[in-house]
Amino acid sequence: MKKLVIISLVLMLSAGAFAQTSGIGIGAIVGSNVDFTAKFWMSEKTAFVASTGFYIWGYGGFHANADLLFHNWSFDVAQDQMKVYFGPGVGLGVYLGNLYYSSNLYVTLRAPGGVGYYFHNMPLEAFAEIAPGVDVFGPWGVEFRWNSYVGARWYF
Repeated sequence: MKKLVIISLVLMLSAGAFAQTSGIGIGAIVGSNVDFTAKFWMSEKTAFVASTGFYIWGYGGFHANADLLFHNWSFDVAQDQMKVYFGPGVGLGVYLGNLYYSSNLYVTLRAPGGVGYYFHNMPLEAFAEIAPGVDVFGPWGVEFRWNSYVGARWYF
């Protein structure tokens, strides 16, 4: 009886994980920083993504981003799937080493877009993303920002 319950739980959990248009994906992003990321699927085509990390270079500091992504185009690649996404987002951060300005806080309006590769035989997403943005508040005033990333998320 105990084996049947364990096998049933494993099958139920793995079935949702391999769909990859549902559930929660947790992983890492590598770009100008190394960030922690989480993706929460709200429907088959929409997801909420949050990421956070520390600046290592330059002034140093902390940042967090929140994006609403729309996955409108998908392509089958062998048995795997590739989805193109885009959407609006917002970023918030603090420069820790910026002692010359009255405010170390900045707020960014973002427009991330990218492509996610979803493996059919494991609950993994690999992705590449660009995220242009505009700092609407910050130590340097209104400023254009451009970020690019690669990363991966494991789905539960």
